Amino acid sequence: MKNRESGNTAQSAYLLEYGRRKIRVCADTFQNLAQIFAEERDGEEEQPERTFFFLKKSLVKERQLFAGNLREMAELMNRAAQESVRFLRLGSRRQKQIVRGLAREGLNANEIYLVQRGNGRMELSVLLSARSVRERGTHTADEAAGLLSVLLDMRLVSAKRNPFFIGSEPVCCFFEEEPSYVYLTGTARAVKETETMSGDNFAFFEAGDASLVLALSDGMGSGEDACRDSETVVDMAESMLEAGLDAQMTVRLMNSAMVGEGSAENLPTLDLCCLDLYEGECTFLKAGAAASFIKRGSAVEKITGAALPLGAFGEMQPQPVQRSVSDGDYIIMMTDGLLEGWPEGDAQKRLEMLLSGMNGISPAEMAGILLRSAIEQRGGRIRDDMTVLCAGIWEKDREDAI
Repeated sequence: MKNRESGNTAQSAYLLEYGRRKIRVCADTFQNLAQIFAEERDGEEEQPERTFFFLKKSLVKERQLFAGNLREMAELMNRAAQESVRFLRLGSRRQKQIVRGLAREGLNANEIYLVQRGNGRMELSVLLSARSVRERGTHTADEAAGLLSVLLDMRLVSAKRNPFFIGSEPVCCFFEEEPSYVYLTGTARAVKETETMSGDNFAFFEAGDASLVLALSDGMGSGEDACRDSETVVDMAESMLEAGLDAQMTVRLMNSAMVGEGSAENLPTLDLCCLDLYEGECTFLKAGAAASFIKRGSAVEKITGAALPLGAFGEMQPQPVQRSVSDGDYIIMMTDGLLEGWPEGDAQKRLEMLLSGMNGISPAEMAGILLRSAIEQRGGRIRDDMTVLCAGIWEKDREDAI
């Protein structure tokens, strides 16, 4: 009876913390968005010549934006409420093996559960603490993941929310199935020859359930102002995606935040690619961004999207482009500076031919070759900021020893 009560307590604690974490993430996201809307901008003072008609039109637009944001909030809350987890308690024999195995390495283990999440993926939950006498020094959550992988004959990695070190106080740690794919990334950049700072910004990061995200923004124009605009876009995208929002909702919310920020000449672009490292599925979302490419051996596919940048319209319904990738494929993204000014036109077609002939090189080498080729086509002149991102994807060898 005592063991059953202890198990029920652990399950209740996990579920409560799971729900609280989701709500906190939602609250933080909405708070950040509110700060963006509330931030004062230069040039927002009322002009004496502005008529009542234009004021009324502006208020209607703002109400529409606010209504759209409320819908996004409701959708996000509903998703959080619908998520479910299922506890699968390990057999007593297996639990004893794990407890003894971890004890030999200086770790106490209790309340061991396999947790099946709503998407079907498995997660291991273990209450861990360091023993009072340790022969191998301080333990980390990554080391615990390696030990558990051996004991369970299952490839596990430490969840991002785990503490780095495991101390003497018990803490509930989570260990996830290792993704099926690994990746390498590379980038190459060139700054407009009349400027000292690029107006393009980018980021590679992991978000959600082991999704690699490539984010690229062209601030339009060049120099410090363009750099600040594109940096804001990339930072916002990273914060929202890491908070658990999906890519489409992220783009819609960012578009709402950017409406009215400036003229059509200085609205920033956004180029997103989200790659599921478990399934090998990738989703492209574009707002005013240049074409991207997927290289599969000698075959190259061009990916295009919406032509208008963020903030051009009050409401945006970004259309995702979904593709499957496999072992040895490459994803290539770039700003439009790389495609402009080629003699004899059709830079995209010529880049496809160039990519088709590249084999056995790293993503960094690929990015460098593309950038150098674009500069050579212009006689060595750099008329605009240029940025190219490359990511190579490889399937893990599941038979490797852990």
